[in-house]
Amino acid sequence: MHLQFSLIDAFSFSILIAAAIGWVRYRKIHPTYHPFIYLCWLGLLNELISYFLIYNGYSNAVNGNLFVLGEVFLITWQLRNWNGIHYFKGFYTVFILLCIAFWALEMFLVPAWNQSITGFRIFYSFVLVIMSIECLNKQLSTERGRLLKNPVVLICLAFILYFTYTVIVGVFWIYGFGGSADFRRGMVWILIYINVLCNLIYALAILWMPAKLRFTLPF
Repeated sequence: MHLQFSLIDAFSFSILIAAAIGWVRYRKIHPTYHPFIYLCWLGLLNELISYFLIYNGYSNAVNGNLFVLGEVFLITWQLRNWNGIHYFKGFYTVFILLCIAFWALEMFLVPAWNQSITGFRIFYSFVLVIMSIECLNKQLSTERGRLLKNPVVLICLAFILYFTYTVIVGVFWIYGFGGSADFRRGMVWILIYINVLCNLIYALAILWMPAKLRFTLPF
């Protein structure tokens, strides 16, 4: 069991790679990518808090529930910077307000304060998948270079992979499709592996993020 916990810890802190690269390159990266850097830092902070709480016998549900609200805000901010979606004027504002309302309602309805909220995760994950697909389609229709060097393409692909599986896991949990304990454990491990893969993709994407534009005087 100790080996499993150690392995999970190592996988959880894989976001450290992207967060560290973002820290080093932050001043050079174009400001339109900054929300994603903030997301990586927030993810690392959440993992640090979770590690401390769990190994001291406490639940990490509270900070996890707070993290998902910050996560959806930062990802929406980032997708807006990329102009990835144009359903109607004020779409992003409406989406964030809906998320806040849904989050607050589920937090009020959960039986215990230290219980993770699932309905909200399914809702915002599903919408983020759609938004990421729209943003990816826009990039693919305009990109003429190497796609694996396009940070927007890489990040959108990672978002689609991670949040699609998050929706699947959430639906299984809510509707009781979890099956046996081994099956549920397997689903969690798959999510852990996907999280590691996405964190590595994030690190690669940050390496390819363009630098700030340099302006020179015309004389």
